[in-house]
Amino acid sequence: MTFAIHLCRGNQEGRWLVSGDYEPIARPIFRGIAATRLLLEYDDDRSGSFAPLRHVPDDKTVVLGLISTKRRQAEIPEDLVRRIAEANRFVALERLALSPQCGFASSIIGNDLSMEDERRKLETLCETARRVWK
Repeated sequence: MTFAIHLCRGNQEGRWLVSGDYEPIARPIFRGIAATRLLLEYDDDRSGSFAPLRHVPDDKTVVLGLISTKRRQAEIPEDLVRRIAEANRFVALERLALSPQCGFASSIIGNDLSMEDERRKLETLCETARRVWK
């Protein structure tokens, strides 16, 4: 069994609730939680830099939530590859993963994305993962 935790910043109707770097909580959360997977939202600038990832112990995997479920705009694989490389400065590539930043319908109201938008985003995720983790 794998135990993971998602640190959600809000995801209803494209709104968000929290902004700011992970730094103030990184050491106690990343090191203290029993989860082996940390699902972190990094889909826009309000998440801050990847520097707090230096606090992630070697026995944990960081799942980078780089694909937004709040916006219809498609991500560009080259940009995602570059951002994964930035995160790789702090966490080994074999301990990094890629995902949407949150669920596509993480509340009953959901977000303004069509099934086609969601499919396109998941295809981008797969294409990016193939490029990075060949």
